Amino acid sequence: MSRSEKIENPNESLIIPEWLNRAKFEFLLAKDEPDYSKILQFTPVAAVPPGCNFTSVMLRVYLDLEMKDGTQKRKSYVVKTTLSLDKGGQRVNEMRYFHKEQQMYSTYLPEFEEIYREAGHPVQLIPKCLEIGEIEGNLYFIFEDLSAQNYKGKDQTKGVDMEHMRLSLQKLAELHAASVIYKDRHGPYHTDFYHGFAKKDSLQFSLIGFETKAPEYKEAMKTWGMDECYLKNFPTTEQYGKLCLESLNVDPQDFNVLTHGDFSATNMLYKYDGNGALSDAVLLDFQVCKWASPAQDLLMMITLSAEKDSRYREFDNFVRIYWEYLIECLRVLKYKKPLPQLRELQSAIYKKNNTFCAFFSVLNHLPGHLLPPCKESNLHTINSKDEEGRKLRKRSYTNPAFVEVIREFYPFCCNRGLFNFEDFD
Repeated sequence: MSRSEKIENPNESLIIPEWLNRAKFEFLLAKDEPDYSKILQFTPVAAVPPGCNFTSVMLRVYLDLEMKDGTQKRKSYVVKTTLSLDKGGQRVNEMRYFHKEQQMYSTYLPEFEEIYREAGHPVQLIPKCLEIGEIEGNLYFIFEDLSAQNYKGKDQTKGVDMEHMRLSLQKLAELHAASVIYKDRHGPYHTDFYHGFAKKDSLQFSLIGFETKAPEYKEAMKTWGMDECYLKNFPTTEQYGKLCLESLNVDPQDFNVLTHGDFSATNMLYKYDGNGALSDAVLLDFQVCKWASPAQDLLMMITLSAEKDSRYREFDNFVRIYWEYLIECLRVLKYKKPLPQLRELQSAIYKKNNTFCAFFSVLNHLPGHLLPPCKESNLHTINSKDEEGRKLRKRSYTNPAFVEVIREFYPFCCNRGLFNFEDFD
């Protein structure tokens, strides 16, 4: 990376933590760049535009280095750390999202990659995590910056095409298959992995968030141009609470995996070769992982990331594509139990304990994904009951790009029974 390249900041309003300074990188550089002699320039900027990350602060740090031979070099890293407590950090802490991610990067994910190496089929699931630590009460991760290797994120305001969906589902299958082998070898995962976006002893947070969003959402539904019969398919607060709790139930008779929990194209980096052809991908963001049916990750991915009408036109096909990759991975890893059947996975999509992922996606994630970047788009504002929060929610739920998708997809989910919330009475 040349020092002459201009450094862009995609979110000028992001406040850089005071503890993030050049001294923080001196020890890391001594290991990662042993031929460096000193840091000439330290430039921290936002890693993503506003609205592209809600539960953490994502930064890219550029270090202009002088090497021992007198030459100069620019090095960059990606840093992920906690939100301030008054901007949603308290909620994130209580859900133990960062503690969960700490376990994923320090233990589970490296073991998953080792499982594939042992099988003679090495895969890269994630960017290298170079340092995990805590400073001034803030957990943080420092990752290699894969942008230097031509990895790029996708524009979350647009869906991804079939080629990207296929590769995404392949990487998901690789993650899931390794997680099953790991559990068979080492036993159950830590209790942190019994919950995702919903947590039994923090249910009130979920209900407050729902009641905050519901008025603007239901009002917007009337403008989407859907048939009147679909407007009644919206949960009461009591039904939503039962929906959340049901998502925590795991049927031991099902084929279960360690789900990503927040799976969409926004939590992936895609690699392109010199001709611009898609060649590889890695997974990001492991704060919401949960032991559950793979149907939960599939529901989120299809809902949030499939291109235009392929959400419903290719819905069953996406499930089949994932299943084929899953079977392939399990065979590579010499899985000793009966292989999951496609009919079982298709059936699991409609089980009550997986419904939450579909509804939460259209209520919470999809409006934010399709909203053009704006500085107000953050965890604090979208859950705020003040006028700024109401305006942001109204803008999100009536955004033409969102309406174009939801006016077709919401009835699709209703007709398949996913949004029959009377089932939770």
